[in-house]
Amino acid sequence: MPGPELIVHGGRIVTLDAASRVVPAMMVRDGVVAAVGETDEVMRLRAPATALLDVQGGTVTPGFFDAHPHMDRHGLKARGGVPLAGEGSVAGICAVVRAAAARTPKGEWIVLMPMGTPPTDHVYKPEQLEEGRFPTRHDLDAAAPDHPVYIRAPWGWWSHRPFPSVANSLALKRAGVTRDSRAPYNTQMLVDDRGEPTGVFLDRNYAPLMEYTLFKCVPRFTYEDRVAGVRLGAAAYSAVGTTSGYEGHGLTPPILDAYRHVHEAGELSLRMQIPLSVPTAAFANPRIVDILHHWANALRDRGSGDDVLRLEGVCFDVGDAEVARVIGLEYPYEQWAGHFYQSLPHDRFVELGVLAARLGLRVNCLVCYDLERVLRAYEAIDAEVRIRDRRWVMIHVTDATDEQLARMKALGVVATVTPGFMFMASDRFGLDRLKERGTPIRRLVDAGIPTALSTDNVPHSMLFTLWSALTRFDGDSGTRLGESHLSREEALRLCTTTGHYLTWQEDARGPLEVGRAADFVVLGADPLTCAEDAIKDIPVERTFVGGRQTFGVT
Repeated sequence: MPGPELIVHGGRIVTLDAASRVVPAMMVRDGVVAAVGETDEVMRLRAPATALLDVQGGTVTPGFFDAHPHMDRHGLKARGGVPLAGEGSVAGICAVVRAAAARTPKGEWIVLMPMGTPPTDHVYKPEQLEEGRFPTRHDLDAAAPDHPVYIRAPWGWWSHRPFPSVANSLALKRAGVTRDSRAPYNTQMLVDDRGEPTGVFLDRNYAPLMEYTLFKCVPRFTYEDRVAGVRLGAAAYSAVGTTSGYEGHGLTPPILDAYRHVHEAGELSLRMQIPLSVPTAAFANPRIVDILHHWANALRDRGSGDDVLRLEGVCFDVGDAEVARVIGLEYPYEQWAGHFYQSLPHDRFVELGVLAARLGLRVNCLVCYDLERVLRAYEAIDAEVRIRDRRWVMIHVTDATDEQLARMKALGVVATVTPGFMFMASDRFGLDRLKERGTPIRRLVDAGIPTALSTDNVPHSMLFTLWSALTRFDGDSGTRLGESHLSREEALRLCTTTGHYLTWQEDARGPLEVGRAADFVVLGADPLTCAEDAIKDIPVERTFVGGRQTFGVT
């Protein structure tokens, strides 16, 4: 429901329209922009019931569009266990465990969030803790001798590899883990001088496997957790100025239902468009064919839903085949992910992609693992059923040759890019070695490929994404990975307006001009003129969707 008639004034309104106008006033009526221009001109349109918002020197821009937010996962961080944020020592971690044990009935699980402080300072090496080591089962035993205790590993994209998890002796016993237990794929079980497990496990899979394998007995996220995750995530994303998102990675049916639940309760405070994640690692093609037919009516063409929540299309993926196999055995559990892990070989991808195209389903696929593989699959599908006007999506473009860019342009795909990957470049697709060639935003734009930027929830602020796109800063080396060759206005457009092409709304949303949706944010500084390093920390003062305030002082 649109907000009240409103005049915004007293600051700089960066319209990002075709003329790049910056004006002092804007009027909103029935959820859309009714006027922009000089203050006296806009004020003459004021009616008795028109509200006034003096932004007191602030800057108004179109709301941020996150092309890959994982909003539900962000909210899930508040439901994933006892927090350890700010604890930089084994002693501090054990003090948190001890306090949790005092309020938890004996014998019940104590599950803790990953070690370290979100969003970018999770613990992945022992020297990050004061004692220069990870806590062991014996440390946790002393803090909680009567409880099984488990410290979760972080979701892979939150941190550097390896991803540590820790279990105490009772947790090891509950899980049946002994010195003879075999560590999961690409994971290490640390042992002491006698060969006994220390309780520490180091997972090097971006989708951590511990809770799918040795520690299946750890309490799992519930549907209520998923609903709370969406609710909390929506509030958090609104607080950083996000007004629209496109979850290209797709979501599983229970999480789509959680979105519906939150939306029906009037608590979904930003516009979301979401494809279905398909469980290709759990089932062979005949079952997947049935799933695609079952969902086709809801997901084909422009999808189903309303102007706040729409479901449309499907997501495939070409990740690690062994990780997909292991996780697929635990279908339908998603742990942190929110989506099904997939690793489609070429023939399966083409077969399912052709069916999707014939059903009118847009396909999204992550290309960070192997752009060429996905390109060949899309081209083979296009040879059977034309996809060139259907805006199929390539997610996480991290590198591309000129020849590949030309093929992407010919296919009519949309590219999404996560500049924040560069902040941990040594652990992200060789970006430290690719330097300026990696994260090729400038080259995508110059090739004429529709491009939108995203957070991937690491961290969840598009202002951080904007800063990353401009500075290309690598926190690991403390250096820039080449120059962005983007102007600030170009980067701001990529963070606010261009993403609406993903949702087929490029003519109705985006720039702050008459007739378009009044989705905007009030910032405490101007990202076009402030110090470059200040961009990521600009305060978000208010957020509006359809003229209705979704964050800020009421």
